[in-house]
Amino acid sequence: MKLRLLFHEYYLEGPQSLDVPERINAREFALQTWEHNWHCIERRGKDDSGKETRTGCGKSGKSFQPLKECPNCGSGEVKSTSWIRHVGYRSRDELLAGLANSAPQSVYHSAAFYGVPIAAHMHEKEWQGAELVFDIDADHLDLKCANDHDAWRCNNVDCHKTGTGTAPETCPVCGNSSFSTRKWICDKCLNAARKYTKKLYDDFLVGDFGFDPKKIQLNYSGHRGYHVRVRDPQIYSLDSNARVEIVHYVMGLGFKSDRVIVTEHGVDLIPSRDVPGWTGRVADAMIEFIQDIDSYPGTEKWVPALKNHRAAAVDGLKRTRPVLSKNVKGVGVKSWQEIAEKAVERYGSEIDRPVTHDIHRVIRLIGSLNGKTGFVASSLTRDNLDDFDPFSESIAFNQGTMKVIFHKGSNVPSFKIGSEVYGPYTKEETVELPMAAAVFVLCKGVASIE
Repeated sequence: MKLRLLFHEYYLEGPQSLDVPERINAREFALQTWEHNWHCIERRGKDDSGKETRTGCGKSGKSFQPLKECPNCGSGEVKSTSWIRHVGYRSRDELLAGLANSAPQSVYHSAAFYGVPIAAHMHEKEWQGAELVFDIDADHLDLKCANDHDAWRCNNVDCHKTGTGTAPETCPVCGNSSFSTRKWICDKCLNAARKYTKKLYDDFLVGDFGFDPKKIQLNYSGHRGYHVRVRDPQIYSLDSNARVEIVHYVMGLGFKSDRVIVTEHGVDLIPSRDVPGWTGRVADAMIEFIQDIDSYPGTEKWVPALKNHRAAAVDGLKRTRPVLSKNVKGVGVKSWQEIAEKAVERYGSEIDRPVTHDIHRVIRLIGSLNGKTGFVASSLTRDNLDDFDPFSESIAFNQGTMKVIFHKGSNVPSFKIGSEVYGPYTKEETVELPMAAAVFVLCKGVASIE
């Protein structure tokens, strides 16, 4: 309730940071609300003796928590959702009024343009094209820092085993495959996501595809990553298959190293950097891979050689005309080709694939609040991306303090707001925090108002 009130006040003030998408009247909007709308499914039938049976009561209601059973009759067949889809707005003023009224947890709009955006079924919406969008999120980067701050808990009521890092496929105690997770954020997460965002923008969208930078829009997601939108009418009509091809290219999927690294007159050769596309980029990809070879988990025969002769390998590849150093003993052309493929696989910009190739996808509204943090999904330019600090520049609530009590369960890791670091906090600890920090832990669901 407190978070909804704060979000209401934010939208009521009509924030200038809100970036209304072009042709707003042709967009579908989707709202994730703080409340869950639930419905108990009623089923009637007859048992083997012919006696009428009934399960569920057919009642509906709202709850601030997702329900696993009906609060009226106890039935386990309860449908629950916090999403409202197929919403439409005709102007910025109408959008702001709607957001101030509903104060949603998160706000999204379609990358697509529709003739009838509020139609309940996709085939009725009359698709007219879509922007090309990318989501670069720390969730997809398999970062070591997740082991320090992410956590999971088995949802089996008889188990509740907990652990840190990414949840396993099955619980090591009971074998259950359902988990509750806590995703955290830190500088390492966001720096990694920013690195891949810069690659996507510089190397691929502007460098290889030649898009006009004026038609590329960047923004921080308000949580663990960044979004990139190509707003160029030339690509609006691309179907899903064409967008899949773009995803594959950006990620370096299907790269054939035996066409790039070859042997001529007894010499192993690698292309010059001035060759367009991945062919000219492979040397830099290999440099990055070799410099970070200690983190590579593979056991190929060339791994020890790269570790022992790392400097020689990197020096050769850094030359104006890259070379494959003969000082890296035991690594022949086949091994160099394998190394190149692994390097390209790691170098390619890591993106959430379905976001890009789904022509009906919704993406977070720039300038809106992210309900997982209370941060603003901030608009960026390429010039300020390098120095952007989400923990200072995306803060929405700067006034006052709030006393919170941390929940039972795993301890809460430290986090940064502005220049200050808060935590870690222990179970059931009570502390008075600046408003931005308090909102963050409330949004994360690890604390309540004391």
